[in-house]
Amino acid sequence: MIEVEKAREKIQHVLAQQKEVETVSILEAAGRVCTEDIYAKVAVPHFPRAGMDGYAIVAKESQGANPQEPICLKVTETIFAGDAEQAFIKAHGTAVRIMTGAPIPKPYDAVIKQEWTDYGETQVNIYREITSGRNYGEVGEDVYLNQKIISKYQLLNSRTVGILAAQGITEIKVLAPIKVGILATGSELISPGSPLVSGKIYDSNLYTLASLIQTSGGKIVFKEYCSDDIGEISRIIQEKVNEVDLLITTGGVSVGEKDYIPHVIQQLEGELLFHFVNMKPGTPVMASLYQNKVLLNLSGNPFAAVVNLHVFYWSILAYFMNCPELNLEKRTVQLTEDLKPSTLRRFIRAYEENGFVSLKSIVHYSSVFHNTLETNCLIDQPAKKQLSKGDYVTVYYWKF
Repeated sequence: MIEVEKAREKIQHVLAQQKEVETVSILEAAGRVCTEDIYAKVAVPHFPRAGMDGYAIVAKESQGANPQEPICLKVTETIFAGDAEQAFIKAHGTAVRIMTGAPIPKPYDAVIKQEWTDYGETQVNIYREITSGRNYGEVGEDVYLNQKIISKYQLLNSRTVGILAAQGITEIKVLAPIKVGILATGSELISPGSPLVSGKIYDSNLYTLASLIQTSGGKIVFKEYCSDDIGEISRIIQEKVNEVDLLITTGGVSVGEKDYIPHVIQQLEGELLFHFVNMKPGTPVMASLYQNKVLLNLSGNPFAAVVNLHVFYWSILAYFMNCPELNLEKRTVQLTEDLKPSTLRRFIRAYEENGFVSLKSIVHYSSVFHNTLETNCLIDQPAKKQLSKGDYVTVYYWKF
C-alpha cells in the first residue's frame, strides 16, 4: 500500500505540464494562470497627485501656523481630479485649492487638508503647520515604471486584474484550463430529475466533483454515467481519453465482484501507477496512464470520493498549471478533543476557527455526506497515532 505523497509523485512523474496558451480579457482573467512576466509601462500615478481635498502649499510656508495665529495664503486656482497638469509660476504666499486625485502643480510640495483651514476661496487661513510630502502622492508611489507587476505562472485574482487595468492593459495571456472528463460508474446511479425507483439512487458524485473542478478554473469536457459493465466502461474511456488532460472515474475500484475499473485498465493495457493508498476514507483509490493521459479513479462513496479528489486533484492541478498557489491550503492548528488511533492515515471532516479545530459530527462514515456542510477542513491524522486534546495537527481546508 503506497503513501499519499509517493502516489502524488507517481502521477507527477508521468503528467505533462500545460503548454497551451490563450489570450483573454482581463475581466475573464481571475482564477487563470499568467504565462509571462509583466512589467509596468506606466508609473502609477504618473503625475504627483493630491491625497485628499484641501490646499496645495509649499510646506515651509506653513511654519508656525496654529489656530490662534493662522498663516494666510492667497488662493490662485482650483484643480479637480481629471484636470490636466498645469504649469504655475508660484508666487510667495499662495496656495491652490485642490481635490483628491488632482495633479499637484510645481513647486507645491504638500496638501493641507481642508479641515485644518477656514475653507477660504480667495484666501485661506492655515491653522496647522505641515511638512513636505504630506498628502502628496509621488510619481510611482503605487507602481514605478518598469516594476514587475505580475510574475510568470502567477495565479491571477481580482487584485491583479485591478493592477492590470491601472496599466491600461485589456488582455492577458494565460494558460488554457485543464480539461477534465468525469465518468461515474455504477448500475444503481440515475441522474437527478429522473424518476426515482427501487434500487436506484441519484448520483451526487458527478455534480460535486464537476462543480469543484469548474470553480477552480477547470473545464469539464464531459460528464457521464455508466453501468457496471466492462465493455461500456472500456468503450467510454477509449472514446473520451484523447479529449481531456485528466479523466476521473468514481466507483468500481475496490475488490468487489463488479469493481471493474482495475480490469478495464488491464484490458486496455494501461500503465498502473498505484492502487490502494494508505488513507481513509477512499483507500482503494487508483491511478493509471493510458494513451499518455492520467486516469484518476476515485472511490464511489460520496465522502470518500471528495476526500480522494482533495488529496490528489489539487496537487495534479498545481503541477499541471505550474502554479503552487492552486494547491490545497493547509495549516497547523490545535485540536480541541481526543481522536482515537486509526490503522490507516485518516482524513477527518472537521471545523477550524481561530486556530482551534473540532469535530462537528459524531458520524464519519464515507457514505455520509450531508454533514460536510458543518465543516471547513479535513484533519490529517497519521496512521496508528493517538491524538489528544491540545495536540497540534495539520488541516486541509475545503476549496469552495
